[in-house]
Amino acid sequence: MVEPVDVSKKHFAYSIVKSIFRFVASVLLAWAGYVLWSANEYTDIFIADAGFLMMISGAVLFIAEVLGVIEEL
Repeated sequence: MVEPVDVSKKHFAYSIVKSIFRFVASVLLAWAGYVLWSANEYTDIFIADAGFLMMISGAVLFIAEVLGVIEEL
C-alpha cells in the first residue's frame, strides 16, 4: 500500500533543519576521525585506525543524508 505524500511546507522545513544537523554531525565525525588519524606519529596504531574508520563513517553518513535530501525534493 502506497502512503500519500505529505507536501506541507512545515514538514519540508523540519526535514531541512534535521538534515542540516545531520550534515554538521557527519562533518564533525569525519573531522574528529581526521584528528585521530593524523595523530598517528604521536600515538599507537589503534587510535589511527579508529580515526580512519571515523572518517569513513562521517563520509558515508554525509552521502546518505545527501541522498535523503534528494529524496525529499
